[in-house]
Amino acid sequence: MYLDLTTNDATWVDVYRLCIGFINPRPIALVSTVSSDGRENLAPFSFYNMVSANPPVVIVCPGLNRNREEKDTLRNVKQTSDFVVATVTREIVEPMARCAAELAYGESEFVFSGLTKRPATRVAPSLVAESPVNIECTLRQIVETGEEPGSSSVIFGTIVAIHVDDAILTDEKVVDPHKLRTVGRLGGPYYADVTEPYEVSVPKA
Repeated sequence: MYLDLTTNDATWVDVYRLCIGFINPRPIALVSTVSSDGRENLAPFSFYNMVSANPPVVIVCPGLNRNREEKDTLRNVKQTSDFVVATVTREIVEPMARCAAELAYGESEFVFSGLTKRPATRVAPSLVAESPVNIECTLRQIVETGEEPGSSSVIFGTIVAIHVDDAILTDEKVVDPHKLRTVGRLGGPYYADVTEPYEVSVPKA
């Protein structure tokens, strides 16, 4: 199989479906935001990662839909500059998926999914109480990749507070991968659980 994207051999949907099949497993950000008038939103994104350690910066990339409309997450971040990312584990994967439903603007995904709000310490949006890890973030910048359906806005956020359940920590105060059963997104409706972590040593040059 070969696709030459410079000659329009495939639509953006074709490219998207192909790429998410091999760019994986992708970590899932369950992002909590609130509008300037107090309406909360909770939505999952698998275009998510940490891109800097000093300062600690993460990216979340909400895409435009087929009608070129912004998602509520992006709209809220533009209004308030705050967001929270909850880590998705096997225990909350089903309610996480419910948060992807297209609810009316302002209708709470916390209520629809059954997940529980917990107050943050530095930002306005709520934490997800059922998640063992929540990070509070403030907006650094937004980079737009385009204006057509399928394009994304890359939200860069600085981590200002981290909440970690002590139950998943080692004695050295780092996360034990055997205790944190994170979930990764694959292609289509498929997900993967981190159930059997293993070590690989990097050789010295």
